Amino acid sequence: MRDLSNESFRRPIVLGAGGTPRLLLIDNDQGHAERICGQLRFRAFEVDVYRDPERARTRLRRASTKYEVVIVNVSDTAMPWFKTLLKLQEACFQLGSYPSPLFLCTSSIKQSSEFELQIERMGARYVVER
Repeated sequence: MRDLSNESFRRPIVLGAGGTPRLLLIDNDQGHAERICGQLRFRAFEVDVYRDPERARTRLRRASTKYEVVIVNVSDTAMPWFKTLLKLQEACFQLGSYPSPLFLCTSSIKQSSEFELQIERMGARYVVER
């Protein structure tokens, strides 16, 4: 078995101007975004917030290497989240540079098991907020 703790396998951490990890939050619920953003900033993360996934995609296309993690609120069941997530991921890979941010999908409502599995199959993590 290969030891993956070797330094050469670790992903470098992307730091913001203040020397703290930088995150991109995509959330069309303003109140929810403000709460999450406040919690993240309290924990010393730099956070950029976009309400519109398309505008966030444009930002990622230009500067995905500036972010350690992209957090996407997938609570709105009317949105085509698989297609949206794929577009966001493709925007990061278009730069062809390393590192590409990690993706975390959050939801304030319980989604179906199939939904959760599809998100995970796409390489993102999925969590339900409490």
